[in-house]
Amino acid sequence: MLSHSNLAQRSTALEAELAALKEAGDYLIGVRIERSPAGGSASKAAKEECKYARLRAGRGKLLPNGKKSLYIPVAQIAHYEAACDRGKQVQQLERQIECLKTQIWKLEQSQYRHWGDKSRKPRRHRKLALPVAHQPSAIIEFEPPLLASAPAAILVLYRQADDTPVHAVAAEVWQGEQKIIEVKPVHCMGMRADRVADYIKTLLSDLHQRFAVTRFEDVIKEMPVRQCPIPSCPLKNDR
Repeated sequence: MLSHSNLAQRSTALEAELAALKEAGDYLIGVRIERSPAGGSASKAAKEECKYARLRAGRGKLLPNGKKSLYIPVAQIAHYEAACDRGKQVQQLERQIECLKTQIWKLEQSQYRHWGDKSRKPRRHRKLALPVAHQPSAIIEFEPPLLASAPAAILVLYRQADDTPVHAVAAEVWQGEQKIIEVKPVHCMGMRADRVADYIKTLLSDLHQRFAVTRFEDVIKEMPVRQCPIPSCPLKNDR
């Protein structure tokens, strides 16, 4: 059985792969392409070639036009085929990530239950109720014991929106409520999505060697492109 660290590393790698796949282009989930040849008095050659095509949404899904089907030009069939294939890959990765997160959750729960069983001791004496006059009239609050915090890595992406290419990549490492390191952003302009994903994996590997972090936190810190702090950035807000 894989350890918690291995599961977390695998989940992080798949999440980076999923982000890169979504940035690579449009994707359609649960959609197929139907083709129909020419009919009627059309020539034999025309009947053998596909002249019409439409997108068909699966059960419980709708296309961007709000309908179950959409006719598409023949010239765009290749584009939509790629989008459908990409959607299948996105769906497969999302299922794998969800499965890994379930395994991580179950492993964490089993560790908590194991700790709880060892710390619980049977109490054989009878608990006496306090007299009514001595019952506390208000809830008493006290400071909880300090919890030793571990370094946590946060991925910082500069981009306009979730479905737009990444403009720059940075990172932060926190220990509790204190930021202990800030990785300077690196421009990704003109880079393919797979190269961006590879750089994110390299960045995580470097942080793992330095601070023993095994993954980036689930929440990604999104920053608008106009706030890119790289001095030579051509898209900065002050230019």
